[in-house]
Amino acid sequence: MELVREIPDTALAARYDGEPMVQSFRVGDAGYAWITTAEALAIPGFGRPWVQARLLELRSALGPRAFARALASGVRLRASEPAELPLAA
Repeated sequence: MELVREIPDTALAARYDGEPMVQSFRVGDAGYAWITTAEALAIPGFGRPWVQARLLELRSALGPRAFARALASGVRLRASEPAELPLAA
């Protein structure tokens, strides 16, 4: 899966559900995936490998045809929530 990081462009906010600051990736000629910059900053080691892993999980869950349709209209990625936060002592 070829991922190309796109240059941030706040003028494209309408494409990204009104979010002006996103990290977006072109996925070959099939479409694109994106995540807000705020969420991306919360992910240790965020980058192509993280995005690729999420897209492979999604393709496995949806199947190839539904995944291709999702990519064509843009896949919104989200940072996973921690299962549990440790309590301060």
